[in-house]
Amino acid sequence: MTEQFPFIAETSSLPLLSSMCRVRRGENFRVQGKTVSRPMLCLILQGDGVLVLNDTVYTAQAGSLFVLKSGTTIEAAARSNGTEFILLSMDTVRLQQVRGEWKMTSSPAFPLDWQTGRLLVRHEQQAVSRMEQLYETYRGLQPDHFISIHSQLHELLQFLSENRLEANHEKVDPALERSIMYMRHYMSEGISMDQLAKIAGLTPSSYSRSFKKAKGMSPTDYLNRLRIDEAKKQLTEEPCVLKDVAVSVGYGNEYYFSRKFKQTLGIAPSVYMKRDQLRVATASIMGFHENLASLGLRPVAVLEGVLDRESDEYEQERRLTRQFDQLRQAKPDLIIGDFYHKPYYDRLKSIAPTIILESTDDWKENHIRIAELVGREKQALLNFKELAFRKLEAGLSLQPYFGQKRIALMEITNQFIRLQGTGEHPLNHLLYAELGLHPAQLVSPESSRNEYVADNIPVLDTDYLLIHRASLQPASEKVFRRMKQTASWNRCPAVLHGDVHDISNWQLLCWTPAGRLQILNELEQIAQQSVVFPQAGLIGH
Repeated sequence: MTEQFPFIAETSSLPLLSSMCRVRRGENFRVQGKTVSRPMLCLILQGDGVLVLNDTVYTAQAGSLFVLKSGTTIEAAARSNGTEFILLSMDTVRLQQVRGEWKMTSSPAFPLDWQTGRLLVRHEQQAVSRMEQLYETYRGLQPDHFISIHSQLHELLQFLSENRLEANHEKVDPALERSIMYMRHYMSEGISMDQLAKIAGLTPSSYSRSFKKAKGMSPTDYLNRLRIDEAKKQLTEEPCVLKDVAVSVGYGNEYYFSRKFKQTLGIAPSVYMKRDQLRVATASIMGFHENLASLGLRPVAVLEGVLDRESDEYEQERRLTRQFDQLRQAKPDLIIGDFYHKPYYDRLKSIAPTIILESTDDWKENHIRIAELVGREKQALLNFKELAFRKLEAGLSLQPYFGQKRIALMEITNQFIRLQGTGEHPLNHLLYAELGLHPAQLVSPESSRNEYVADNIPVLDTDYLLIHRASLQPASEKVFRRMKQTASWNRCPAVLHGDVHDISNWQLLCWTPAGRLQILNELEQIAQQSVVFPQAGLIGH
């Protein structure tokens, strides 16, 4: 297979099939700390579970195809009773023309510019068929099959190359990929839109439109991201001079570089260089201080400034003033805030450089962003890995207990009853998508949660009712007592069968690694208590 670029010396990579094997394993299949010695493709034929490549977590299921570069470290655990996959390993021969002569050398590199991880392709079933056909040819290896085997390998790689998909499932455009390769190789030099468009074989306007559709950003923004990513690597190395870094990634001077860097990351490169030594405070109601704790860092101060409409405003203002005083006294180097604290940005910025993270439904995005700001990215990946394996284990242990039964979540406040819906939310994704539990449809599927007065709650048609007490004040107890007098409560299957359980604030816990582990632990405790003591979870029936 040959991949050529107009800006690189005449070089070709020729992949040769080294070996293929079809592996079948039973339940409790586990791989720990294996390292890949040569480039591989791994195709999952049967089963599902967790696959970790270089500490990055992937969901593995039938039809999934993975690229494994040489040196990749693998960990895996199966959820299903049976697992089957094909491993295809390659040797790569690199041909390069030097002064008119072709030189051939062996290379451990993957023959194509693909990254370790999941390879998304169109016509997934065709890819599976081609891989299985190549395996059958390999099994029946005869001396005269040598050319046929390698020809099929090249055809397979060509098929995968032509049908690769972006993360957004748009088709990968090889012309755009050529321009991106140019960006990577020549980012230290001046790069014009005309150059990139010419490499892609498009007009500048067509190139810009196609690029934004495929990558979700303009070519200029993408180039800037590549430059900043490279700068981040250099800023963590010793010795490091800002001016040299700026020049090496293509910025004219260190002042312009510093401005672009701060626009992208929220902090100056001079601060980024010592990020693992910063005294950090948080301004968040989404558990940012717990994110820091999961990264092994204790915040110097914690501010939770959002007003609660059910609490006394005067008392809340006093609490907020006290927290701001504590924040000033702590003298942090950096404050990390959630989007709920945007109204306080100017007050926070007057104390220390402040970064407000944008709103997202992806808790991992928050965690990895916080980790980057404090130089703990590796720990964040380890947190994701630990949680993935723990989640798989919990899912297997919970399934016999919950089975096809329905669960519903309720929160009791001083004024309202809140019922959790099934709309887009990290908690819903954990319970229903990742753990495979079944929600009771008490509210609209489009809603994340709805509020009701106590004597007007809907029919609680659920097998398990999990309740969080937002407050233990008399007003909250009064709301709870009023609800228990309704027909909806007393006809609820969960109430009738003793499957009503107290839980912590899962709405908040689901935003942090430690919080999600706590949710898993509480679910398992509910299952264990109900098996041993069938009425143990019942509250107030």
